[in-house]
Amino acid sequence: MKESNLISRRDLLTKGLKTAAAVGLGAVALSALGDFSPLSSKALANLSAADLDYVSADPCVLTCSATLGPCYFNTGLVRRDITESSAGKIGLPTRLAFRIVNADTCEPIPNASIDIWHTDNNGVYSAPISQFCNGSDPVVQTQRFGRGIQTTDANGWAYFDTFYPGWYSGRVTHIHATIRIGTTAMVTTQFFFLDRVSEFVYRSHPNYSHRPNRNTTNLTDNVIGGSLARVLPYVFTTRLVNNKYIQAVKTIGIRMTPTACNV
Repeated sequence: MKESNLISRRDLLTKGLKTAAAVGLGAVALSALGDFSPLSSKALANLSAADLDYVSADPCVLTCSATLGPCYFNTGLVRRDITESSAGKIGLPTRLAFRIVNADTCEPIPNASIDIWHTDNNGVYSAPISQFCNGSDPVVQTQRFGRGIQTTDANGWAYFDTFYPGWYSGRVTHIHATIRIGTTAMVTTQFFFLDRVSEFVYRSHPNYSHRPNRNTTNLTDNVIGGSLARVLPYVFTTRLVNNKYIQAVKTIGIRMTPTACNV
């Protein structure tokens, strides 16, 4: 069975959100995002929306923890645009929309913060961190691309404008996130993209096609790998918008005190 057929619309309604039906999350997010200036001036010629569109299951359940990893850096940068375009980073423009809800009541949680970090199109992280993350490049270590913090609005939404992450050996494409209430970390986890979405981006987009052959998939990843059932709750809903950028949406369920469960 194809990955895209594993989730039905009826499944999406299971324990659905009270204030927004799960099947409507993409539309809700898009209407709230406002204008966006693409990073790349190159058009995605002959791109089919079906290649990048995917509806994931987004039930209101507790989001479990995944490893922090060695590439976290506390920037303290509260910003929606994390492209840091002055650093010369390029890639497929990607708009991230996260909705944080109470895992027990499904009500949105306002004023929660989400701290995210991810690689550039070459699979390299910014900031002065482990050499595993960016080698010994002194320029990259002074930069902060792919990192930022946002606070949820009254409906639990937080948004980032960025670029599609690249891959590096041993890991599938992913975005790290820590959710905090005040200064207390409620969960640190990771989110993923459907394999066929990453395959298409890496083989077709001009900013990624020089590295088309990633060596890890969702099933073989050392953090989330093993089975589709394990990875699907952490896969973004994706949608290609106006043949220009990806909209990626994910619901995050937390409790008001840190609650342990592991991906």
